[in-house]
Amino acid sequence: MSLGIIKVLGVILFVYLIWRNLREDYKEEDLISYSWMALLSFLVGGRLVFGLINLGVWNNWIDWVSIWSKPGMSYLGAYLSVFGVTWWIVKSRDWKIWSFMEDSLMTFLVFFEFLMLDEFVRSRFSLITGAYSLVILVALILSSIVRKKYRSFVWYKSGKKGFTFFFANFLICLMLAIVSFCFKISLNYSVIYMVGSLIYLIGLFILGDVFEPLLVNFKRKNYEK
Repeated sequence: MSLGIIKVLGVILFVYLIWRNLREDYKEEDLISYSWMALLSFLVGGRLVFGLINLGVWNNWIDWVSIWSKPGMSYLGAYLSVFGVTWWIVKSRDWKIWSFMEDSLMTFLVFFEFLMLDEFVRSRFSLITGAYSLVILVALILSSIVRKKYRSFVWYKSGKKGFTFFFANFLICLMLAIVSFCFKISLNYSVIYMVGSLIYLIGLFILGDVFEPLLVNFKRKNYEK
């Protein structure tokens, strides 16, 4: 399956899973509008960042929007674009941000896996695109296991939803940093992914109130002085 068929299936599955998995907790019309806005932001952000990084790769504005005849996508740019749009939509609808991120995480991972599989086929099964697909697959499997058990973790004191989101992103960033380094893709990307993994790891501990006892003791000592 090539010529974008796998990606099209991924898009259809994404819209369906967002609706099916979240409809009990959110309004169906909001979910449908969100899914299409997320896909649009993914496409626009990914194409825009790719075009800016590789300035001159496309000659005119028609090339920028010709996704079938003029391929090119920055998945990092697409991810950041979707994250920003999701944050804005969630806040505008008064949803709980980390709860929504966790609820929609598995759907996004499935979507990304379809995209990576399509890239793997298009590249005629190159090792690099295969490694990217494997990264998402590993994150998908481990996240599905962790999301059922994280509230039993003794160190995760808060038990708040959002653990799986931070865990998955930490894991993906860490694995992408390793892939970038091993395949000598770019030192800059390796650094970016390592920084990203550190940010998500810190966010995970903050969400779990792991640092709260340290902050309480610090404030108490300052007060006593």
